[in-house]
Amino acid sequence: MTVVNTVNIVLAVVTLAIKVGAFGDAIVRPGAAFRAVDKLPKAFWLIVLGLSAGSQVAVALGGTLADSWSGLIGLIGIVVALVYLFGIRPQVIAYGGRRRGRGGGRSSSPEPW
Repeated sequence: MTVVNTVNIVLAVVTLAIKVGAFGDAIVRPGAAFRAVDKLPKAFWLIVLGLSAGSQVAVALGGTLADSWSGLIGLIGIVVALVYLFGIRPQVIAYGGRRRGRGGGRSSSPEPW
């Protein structure tokens, strides 16, 4: 295995993890948050991010994992995932806040033992 092939495999795994992570995050966010911050609807992001991750998996299954991230569709997919993670996600989180009971912090009302 060459150094170039190893770097390509690492990049393929990292880009796939980013795409799947963005898709998973979009699943758990409420649709109302996307409308409230005046962004494209949740369904749009689910479709685009799902196609992005799915296309990389399909290319990896049809060829080699090392080549799955470097094609035009793979590069567009990582750009879309990064736009969601750094542009859309922070605004949607700011709208929705933290869910109660998650995050390990203390809640405002004490719970009975």
